[in-house]
Amino acid sequence: MRESVYFEVRLRRFEVWRVAVWLVAGAAIAATVAWAVAMWKSQPESGRAIVLVVAAVLSSATVGLALSLARVEGGVLTCADGAWAFVSDAGGRRTGTLEVAMDLGAFLLLRLVSRRRTSAWLPVQRRGMEAQWHGLRCAVYSPPPVAPVAASLPALPAE
Repeated sequence: MRESVYFEVRLRRFEVWRVAVWLVAGAAIAATVAWAVAMWKSQPESGRAIVLVVAAVLSSATVGLALSLARVEGGVLTCADGAWAFVSDAGGRRTGTLEVAMDLGAFLLLRLVSRRRTSAWLPVQRRGMEAQWHGLRCAVYSPPPVAPVAASLPALPAE
């Protein structure tokens, strides 16, 4: 039987994630502004107000979503016998199975799925944890431990 080792890593740095979130949000807002400018010229006076309202609502929603996604709480990610747990700095605990949603080499986006099918997204960057990076990658890609085989197998029929 394959032994599973205990693994623990502290997640504290999220700069790459935050920059990526704001770059995508900026691109979405730029696309909304470009759409509004194109629509503005083709609309009569009465339709221009609708274009402004739609652009403002979409831009506001984008900023709100980006603020929500950029707010990541640090904590400790552990694995023992194939069971993953994340304890946030505020004391919240989540347990479940860990999935790799995105692997960019120096950045991992992990998804911790609980039994109730709720998810916690964990952006992890190599910068700041170089000494533990290889161990983390090995741990997230390792298959779960194999259950022990039953001690007694069913008997074969006699011939």
